[in-house]
Amino acid sequence: MKGLFRFLKREREKTLCVVKINFLPNDQVMPQVEWRLHQVQMEDWLRLLLFFYARIIFELAELNENRVARELMDYVGQIGRRLQASGAPLQIPLGKLQFTQNLTQTGDRVYQARLLAKKKGDPRLEWMGAIGKEKFYLPASFLALLQLALLNLDEGGRRDLARCLERLHNYYRFKRDFWDSRSVSGGPLFALSQEKLGEPEPEVNLPQI
Repeated sequence: MKGLFRFLKREREKTLCVVKINFLPNDQVMPQVEWRLHQVQMEDWLRLLLFFYARIIFELAELNENRVARELMDYVGQIGRRLQASGAPLQIPLGKLQFTQNLTQTGDRVYQARLLAKKKGDPRLEWMGAIGKEKFYLPASFLALLQLALLNLDEGGRRDLARCLERLHNYYRFKRDFWDSRSVSGGPLFALSQEKLGEPEPEVNLPQI
């Protein structure tokens, strides 16, 4: 009975938001974020984007798509620099995809994720994806979510986002472990903190690109 009471008293995780990335016919993509918070703050968008981005990078590495992961990081780095240089909202080029906020039919492919956290704990992202052409859809899902966030952040929020993205990239360069499951939470938490990096980790046993 004592074990049952401890289980019932245990703090449960709370869903902060649910994300759906809908890839629609006619090369359209529509991201949806359903917040479960009373009031959404800029920091909530930053946490969601960073944890989602880290998971995308990890999934690409798991699929041995390290080249695609690095190309995505380079592209996001360019976006970050543009955000720092201009206060205007940014329209992200998505190649053949067209960003939309009108869901007129069920998506051909849907990625889903939940951002969860305990009351006094760090967030974590619970991921649900689909298989096939991941080196295209995985990067596109983050860029679509990023575009949605840019429409919901003010100038200060966009610049804070650019700073956090740069810190996350620095974390990967120093730790050299975006293919390590620890980076899924370690990277975003570092990006959101004021922590400083020390000496880079030795470059050993790296995946071949």
